[in-house]
Formats: sequence, C-alpha cells, structure tokens
Amino acid sequence: MQVTRTPADVLATLSRRYREHYGDRLVGIYAVPEFPFSDEGPEETEDDDVRAIEILVILQGPYDHFEEADPVVDIAMDVTEEYDWWMGIFARHAAHDDDLADWAREKGVEL
Repeated sequence: MQVTRTPADVLATLSRRYREHYGDRLVGIYAVPEFPFSDEGPEETEDDDVRAIEILVILQGPYDHFEEADPVVDIAMDVTEEYDWWMGIFARHAAHDDDLADWAREKGVEL
C-alpha cells in the first residue's frame, strides 16, 4: 500500500525535527515565499514548474551563521529523503534580530 504524503506532513515533521534539535534556541520556523535576497534573476528555466518548500529557521543567540548552516540543511535533507519528497526543501536560517527574520515574520507562515 502506497502512503501519500502531503506538504503538511513534510512541514510538521520538519518543524518537529528543528524543535528537537534547537530546543529553547529556536525562535520560529516559517514557510516563506521566494527569498527576497536571492542572487537569481527572474529568468525562466525548464525547472520553473518544480518548486521547493522554502523554510526560514530563526534562532536566538549565541548565533554563528556558519555553525548553523550544516544542521539546518542536514535536517531538511533528512526529511526530504525520509519522505522521498521530490520538491525538495530549501532551508535557510537567521538570527532573531536579522532583517530576514523580520521579513519572514511579515510574509511567511509560522509552522
């Protein structure tokens, strides 16, 4: 019997894993529209119909951007593989007082 997994299933698992990993350091997790600070232009490609779920993990201090990159991405990759999620998960992180965190609180959906 094949089990159908929905985006809600994937997001719930992702949220739980980040909460387990970061505990009290986790300020919030947001599903967000396309990141506004991307280097990519509006050019269309053959993969435009394949979108990732974009996530922003907001952490409180002490915060070191480079130390958090691997855990944030590893958790997203583990969930992607576990669910065989073809869309992928594009995960970023920011400090709670960063402009990107403010943007996510305004434009994103809290998980």
